[in-house]
Amino acid sequence: MTDAGTGLRQIKRLRNSPTLRSVVVYGASGAGFAGANLLLAYLLPHQEYALFTLVLALVNLAAPASPIGIDALVLRRRLEIGPPLFRRLLLVSSIVSLLFVLVGSLLYDLAPWLLVLVAASSIGGAVTAVAGARLQSEQRFGLALSLTQSPNIVLMVAALATWMAGWEAAWPALCISALGYTTAAMGGWSIVRREHAYGQDTPRPFPWGEALALAGLDASGLLLVQLDRLVIPWLLPINALALYGVLAAIAGSVFRVLQMGVGYSLIPRLRAAESIEQRRHLVRHEMLLVGALMVAAALAVLVAVPLVQRFLLHDKYELTAPLVAAVLVSGVAKVLNAFAKALVAGLALPDEVATVTLYGWLSVAAAIAAAVVGARWGLAGVIYGVGLGWLMRALVAFRITARHLRPAETLTAS
Repeated sequence: MTDAGTGLRQIKRLRNSPTLRSVVVYGASGAGFAGANLLLAYLLPHQEYALFTLVLALVNLAAPASPIGIDALVLRRRLEIGPPLFRRLLLVSSIVSLLFVLVGSLLYDLAPWLLVLVAASSIGGAVTAVAGARLQSEQRFGLALSLTQSPNIVLMVAALATWMAGWEAAWPALCISALGYTTAAMGGWSIVRREHAYGQDTPRPFPWGEALALAGLDASGLLLVQLDRLVIPWLLPINALALYGVLAAIAGSVFRVLQMGVGYSLIPRLRAAESIEQRRHLVRHEMLLVGALMVAAALAVLVAVPLVQRFLLHDKYELTAPLVAAVLVSGVAKVLNAFAKALVAGLALPDEVATVTLYGWLSVAAAIAAAVVGARWGLAGVIYGVGLGWLMRALVAFRITARHLRPAETLTAS
């Protein structure tokens, strides 16, 4: 009876775990993203799907980068949501969007109307991120995640519309996706503005230094997320980008869901912990949960890949065992990095955040160099190269935050 009662309590604890619930919501979003990509990969010609993958990579990098740390600042400091903050947000997100428009034009020669979609999605994503951060800081995870992940559901709508209308070009789906970002921005901001009595007045002067440090911490990770898609057109034939898009939709998306869900609920709980022992207990519990989820994810991928390749894509793309292995290894490195990043955001001091940020950019440089070398062995080599950057970034973050989890007597003795 005692063992049964203990088991029931453990099951209840897992069921009520904020991390597990976050992963479930991210899983629904990831399913929409993966399903949309697989459907479009089947419907569109290789060149058009490669174009869709490239533009979506720019959007997925620009949208979360555009707030330049304002979203992280709202999460950490619980700043008041009001017109002054909104004006700052529009200014910095417009500047960042312009930079990505230049990248799309100069490096990838994208058409002007595609660049407009990148800009609109970027600014909409910035507003959505800040609104979501406010809700996240209140631990209203369900509403926050529903808001920030809604563009992925819209992406599934775009894929279904492409199928029903018989479109063979990427631009209609990209237009619908941009509409999803702007709709989420308007809806999210209206929600947080209705609850005006929130947080503290924005400090004077505005803490841009802290915001930029937090943005730098996120920026290197965001770049690593999309780095495979951004370097493949330079290192390999364009069809390799389409193949990677399919592979990432099946295998990579599972680990991407874990990567996003791991740190989402951990950061505010770490900051709310009142002692080192509470932190250690929380981190130990989360590590066990994340480890079990990674094993389950790997098994799910191994089962799903051959089934999707044969019955859904009808062997249009060849997903070999070495490619699947590369994505699995890279996925594990990404999840470890997400856990380490959550520790930094929840525990690290400002100077430690700056140190992790510096090493994060060094990891990006190492990933690019490793991808160039790995390209000799094809797409799998590029994936392993970028995965090396993820692993380096995670190890540095773990090393720097370890002291915040040492027992009090250890810190006193040292």
